[in-house]
Amino acid sequence: MRNFQTTFGPVLLAAVLAGGGVAFDARAAEAPARPPVDTDVFGGYQQIPGYKPDPLAWPDVPSGKAYNSISGKALMRYVDEQAAISRRQRDNGNPQYWGRIVGTQSDVDSAEWLLAHFKRLGLTDTRNQTIAMFDPQWVPKMWEVSAESGGAARKLESATPPYGAMATDGKVVDLPVVYVGLGSDADYAGRDVKGKAVLMIREQFDYSIGPADVVKRAVGKGAAAIFSTDLRGGNAKALAYRTETGIPTFNLGTADGVALRDMIGKASADAPPRVKIRLDATWDSNQKTFLTWGTLPGATDETIYLVAHRDGWYDAAGDNAVGVALILGIAEHYAKIPREQRRRTMVFIGLDGHHHTPGSYGRDWLFHHRERLFGKTALFMNAEHPAQILAHTGSRGRTEQTIPVWWHAGSTTRPQLTKIALDAFHEFGVPLWTERRNVSGDLNPFWRFTPGVVLQSSNYIHMHTDEDSPDIVSSAGLESATRSYARIIDEVNKLDLKDLQRPPEIGAFRPRIDPVVCAAWVKDSSVPCKPKG
Repeated sequence: MRNFQTTFGPVLLAAVLAGGGVAFDARAAEAPARPPVDTDVFGGYQQIPGYKPDPLAWPDVPSGKAYNSISGKALMRYVDEQAAISRRQRDNGNPQYWGRIVGTQSDVDSAEWLLAHFKRLGLTDTRNQTIAMFDPQWVPKMWEVSAESGGAARKLESATPPYGAMATDGKVVDLPVVYVGLGSDADYAGRDVKGKAVLMIREQFDYSIGPADVVKRAVGKGAAAIFSTDLRGGNAKALAYRTETGIPTFNLGTADGVALRDMIGKASADAPPRVKIRLDATWDSNQKTFLTWGTLPGATDETIYLVAHRDGWYDAAGDNAVGVALILGIAEHYAKIPREQRRRTMVFIGLDGHHHTPGSYGRDWLFHHRERLFGKTALFMNAEHPAQILAHTGSRGRTEQTIPVWWHAGSTTRPQLTKIALDAFHEFGVPLWTERRNVSGDLNPFWRFTPGVVLQSSNYIHMHTDEDSPDIVSSAGLESATRSYARIIDEVNKLDLKDLQRPPEIGAFRPRIDPVVCAAWVKDSSVPCKPKG
């Protein structure tokens, strides 16, 4: 890893503190070239010539006049700047596995970028806290996958291994490939897949390799490699969370998946298509990441926390540059208000992230310090991809509206907070699922002992793919979400701490880190620890 402080940090910090934004031009880091949409695959959608989508905005309402200065279009620059950090990592010799990935230079760049903005806004106690990661992290160097049949060959450009995928140790694995449909027992009837690669189509449109039982069945049937695709259209590269299969495993975009399926269909039974697979990857130890801190002092030592994870694969615009943009928007808004009018001190944290597995080391460290950090916390707010564009189901088309959002606000023991949050979401037009989802993401485990709020949307068509660009973030949705968070903060500040705090919720959360075994790490998070087991 090059030395960030000497090659980039001073330039960035000086530019941001001078009010000039980041030192690089987000527009200069162009998005990767896209292949033309395959309109023969399920009637792929094409953009109307000359038409520029403009996300539907919620009109300003008289009750929300105090928040009119919060502009989603202005906040989008933070999304663009983070995407540029990802693309710079791609362009610096990482054309396949790129993004704002913990343990890499882009993680350092992301932390320094956020820290510089915290300083520019006048926050205090600004710092990057080094977090030693205990577990080795997966570092792929390169991969290539191709298919051949009847003398014709196709490079499967969209092939993407899940995090932690089994490497081939520099060797090319050459296998016949069999189509197994949805991967059910019925699909395997009459098919011998032992020692062969299997191609399956998952029912859901997302980044996963497939349901656990389907993946387990493929391995149990003796498959030597797994290819998983879906029928959303296009040919996106989708990077899945860690999937333990013990054999080479890849996601395929729709166009590549359909092409491979058709190869199988046209081949004779005695001469099936073959796939050639190579994946070079290592596991690197002793890596580190960061928690990025900034504080906006209030009139009291009671606290409100706002957090968002900094990491993500590819541009990671919807997941989660937009969440980081939201907390910066909140910091901007309240930094303009005199300290004596801010009842509570506001603490902002850019979390290290959770896409790598195991991950969320910074979140674990915060949990172990919960009594010290959150003893006087009136509100803990997480911003986790709160403003993604809604995509047409089964295609790459997009709407002008934000996808409905999962939400949590205070659980059943804090009805006042639930009402405050719902009223704010309705006031500013945040589209909600009618069911409140069980808490996931980075609000877990904090909701168990703090008054917690989160908006969390999941546009699975684009999440974890190379199409998660700023284009799939709704500036109007970002504006609505940020204004609603500000309203919630102001309403919560009318309540006393005793009206919000409750005994810890009983739940199944168990931290991975033993505070006795890793006592030195709990005291100083930059100190490595090797837990038992």
